[in-house]
Amino acid sequence: MNEQLESESLVILAGMNEQDNSFELDQYFQQMLSELQIKLPTKMEAANILLNYFMTQMVAEPTRAYELMTAIQNNVYYAIKWPESNSENQYMGHELGLEKLYTWYRELQDFNAGSMLLYYNELPRHKQKMKFEEHLVKEAQNWLNAGKTYT
Repeated sequence: MNEQLESESLVILAGMNEQDNSFELDQYFQQMLSELQIKLPTKMEAANILLNYFMTQMVAEPTRAYELMTAIQNNVYYAIKWPESNSENQYMGHELGLEKLYTWYRELQDFNAGSMLLYYNELPRHKQKMKFEEHLVKEAQNWLNAGKTYT
């Protein structure tokens, strides 16, 4: 309504609250979408929109790489039950093209937990962390450069 959208169902929805029947809420919501000719994205389209946002942020703010990858995991990967995620032949994040990012994210998780690290063991720990973050940002840039959406 703040965006000057006009729809009979939107007016009804605006007057409803969490106490109303959830089936009625859904019915009016679906009618509102139809009346306004709004098409919601598929889960893959929505995931790619969010991933593009998070990857762009990661490249722009490399010091937030771990935080942003955690947001990707929580808000994209774990938020949706991906069809191939239980396959033994797939890497975690494969459906979204995240498998290479997860390599470095897992190393950062292990670093933060004080666990054994698999890469850059010849470096002091603080330099290991820097290398993992660099790789994570580089893979985010590669994901953006690929410019493709994953299906």
